[in-house]
Amino acid sequence: MEAVAAERRTISRRYSPRVLGLVLALHLLFGGLAAVWVVARYSAGRQLTFRAGPPSPNDAERALEHRVQVRKRSAIARPPAAAPQRVLTTAATKFTLPPLPEIESPKILPAAPQMLAAPAAFNLAANGRTNGRAFAGSGAAINFFGIRDVSQSVVIMIDVSDSMFTRTGDAVGGKLIRHGSEQSFQLVRDEAVRLVNSLTSATRFDIIRWAGSARAWRPALVLATDENKTAAIAQIENEIDYKSAKPKGRPGGTRHDYALELAFSLRPQTIYMLTDGNATEAIPHHGLKEIPANELYKIAETGQKTLPQRARLHTIYYLDAADKKEEREMLRQLAARNGGQFQTVEAKDRKIRKKDVR
Repeated sequence: MEAVAAERRTISRRYSPRVLGLVLALHLLFGGLAAVWVVARYSAGRQLTFRAGPPSPNDAERALEHRVQVRKRSAIARPPAAAPQRVLTTAATKFTLPPLPEIESPKILPAAPQMLAAPAAFNLAANGRTNGRAFAGSGAAINFFGIRDVSQSVVIMIDVSDSMFTRTGDAVGGKLIRHGSEQSFQLVRDEAVRLVNSLTSATRFDIIRWAGSARAWRPALVLATDENKTAAIAQIENEIDYKSAKPKGRPGGTRHDYALELAFSLRPQTIYMLTDGNATEAIPHHGLKEIPANELYKIAETGQKTLPQRARLHTIYYLDAADKKEEREMLRQLAARNGGQFQTVEAKDRKIRKKDVR
């Protein structure tokens, strides 16, 4: 028993808490050193797989670097393949194409004058003096007393009533005292001749004179051939004169209404109307009566409705006496309502009587 107790005391002294703590501390120390040694040896044998690049340059440096890289790639890029060379030879080919079949060309007939293209539409109002302003459209360039137009067909209307000659002294007491080129009225003839001479051979035209009746030179528009222009000029110089449009079956006067009806019946694209503005109708046993302006406007509008495209009606106020407001306004409105222009022309030897001034 004593031997057992002695052995227990020996063991107790050998494994006291102090001894155990020292042993544990030594184990931990050696274990930690061993772990450090192992990790250091293992890490030394590995290669780095990532390395931080240089600091990011600014925008300018990046652009410069990009250009450098592009040039490097361009320098080592493969050159483009050479374009295939065309082979030109005069040697005979091994095959021939069959002949093409012959196709008869269609026969194109010339268009009838009535089917020629119409000029462009206009939306211009009369503004007094035209200052040479031109209309746009298809056809020949024409000009009558400064009113310019472009048209394929034209009618010239000339007033030959008494007042056109008596107010300037060409006629006195119902008789002509001046003839031909001596007349103040020759100004109108000269301008009409210039217009006819300027027409191209593809332009169609006619001439109307009116007083107590309205008469056309030709029953329909004719082409401006040399022959027709020569005949028209002879008509202007010899027939368009004082008392050359006497009444025919209907009441006379200065019948603007007759003249407008006839002009629109010829179906032109352009109408020039020259008058001293004195529109009257004869009333049996009661003298002359003024034709209301609204009646003339209605006649023109009715005539426009018969046309495939509205004609342009230009008016020229031939001042051979006093400038009358109602006559000027009638002619200005007649042009404005029909897409035309208004012009004033002063007659040579114009005479203004006091009773005509208003």
